[in-house]
Amino acid sequence: MEALGWSCVLGILCLPAEVLLHAWTVSQEPSSTSIKTINSSAEISCYTSVSDPVSLTLQRKFHSRTDVSFLYFQKGKIAKNTMDVVFKKRIQVSERKQLDGGVGVSFKIDMMQLQDTDLYDCTWSYVDKGRLATNGTIIIVREEDPQELCGFGNHILDLVLIAFSVTAFTVIVLLFTGAMILRHGRFKKRFTPGRAAEPPGPPRPPRPQHTCPQHQPYLVTSLDFRGIL
Repeated sequence: MEALGWSCVLGILCLPAEVLLHAWTVSQEPSSTSIKTINSSAEISCYTSVSDPVSLTLQRKFHSRTDVSFLYFQKGKIAKNTMDVVFKKRIQVSERKQLDGGVGVSFKIDMMQLQDTDLYDCTWSYVDKGRLATNGTIIIVREEDPQELCGFGNHILDLVLIAFSVTAFTVIVLLFTGAMILRHGRFKKRFTPGRAAEPPGPPRPPRPQHTCPQHQPYLVTSLDFRGIL
């Protein structure tokens, strides 16, 4: 039981080293998606920094998982090349020299067809290291050039923008014209023509002024009360 536990610990410790070896010793170009058109060519390059590989296999992952090409090496050189029947007349294999002492191989596939769309990866085999595979390259084959599709899409977008601008301008002009007509109609209903001024009449005669008589005060100087008494 204790031996099994130490084996698990040793396996966990060796796992990062195996992943690091996988990441740094093999590579593939292009490392992302490659879009091609019908009857065009696609090139896939596989590299390894570990010398003296036993074999290299270019595989398709999704379409029946077939081996496109199998290369057998002797002293770092291609000694035998076995190809799939579908690609036998359409694929060219060439070696690429590496400055770090590794091995590089380029696969050029001609006359690409729609059914060639797939994920292609390279798997290197070694006597002491086993098999090391790359992440792969996704090749998508289309009937038309993606740049032409983008250009056509941009042309349609330009036409849509022009049509939208013309429509917006027409709507603004119609709204402005309608507002002016409505305003003119309201002004016409409220408008009242001015009357002509009447000529001045003859001057009126002056009114007679009424003068109130003034009462003269009487001065009583003396009173004789003798007769009354």
